[in-house]
Amino acid sequence: MGFSMKKGYLVQAWLVLVLACVFGVALAYVSSFTAPRIEKNIKSLIATKLAEMFGEGTETANPIIIQAVIEGRSKKIPCYPAIRNGNRIGWGILAEGKGYDTLTLLIGVDEQVKVLKGYRVIKSLETPGIGSKITKPFFYKQFEGQDATKPLIPVPPGKRCARQEINTISGATISSKGVTTTINENLAAVRDKLLEAISKEGK
Repeated sequence: MGFSMKKGYLVQAWLVLVLACVFGVALAYVSSFTAPRIEKNIKSLIATKLAEMFGEGTETANPIIIQAVIEGRSKKIPCYPAIRNGNRIGWGILAEGKGYDTLTLLIGVDEQVKVLKGYRVIKSLETPGIGSKITKPFFYKQFEGQDATKPLIPVPPGKRCARQEINTISGATISSKGVTTTINENLAAVRDKLLEAISKEGK
């Protein structure tokens, strides 16, 4: 390999490094502007979903972050306060789980994490028209008023439900079971730690 060819490769390598640095700086610059906007949009979406579960006029503020372990994995779970007329009336727990694909749910619970106010889907990649039925009122209304201290139990579609039982969706059993599992796992992981954080507020 001649000297001129080696020099050419070195020039190309330096050019790649310089371009990588330039793009890195550019991305960081763009991120500094977009990140706050994205965070604001997420908080706005969460406030909208909390209002659906807790009633009109519900707002939110910065979340309490709970460090919890789910299925052997450490996770940071944001718990957003549901605020109305200046009073905190409950929480929206931002929970990740799995149906056919990744689910992100906002789980509504009362102030003392005893009663479910319901859930809303924040993000879902479930099959349109089938798994996406988890976003419909006929399904999510089953969760309202259930005991948040006990596991939910998925049962076949059409079965008469007892307390804590949730009818799964015909043709979307995996997606609907994914919702109940996500809620069960996240509430079990978060409840005691969130109550502990609440008790420390008054000290």
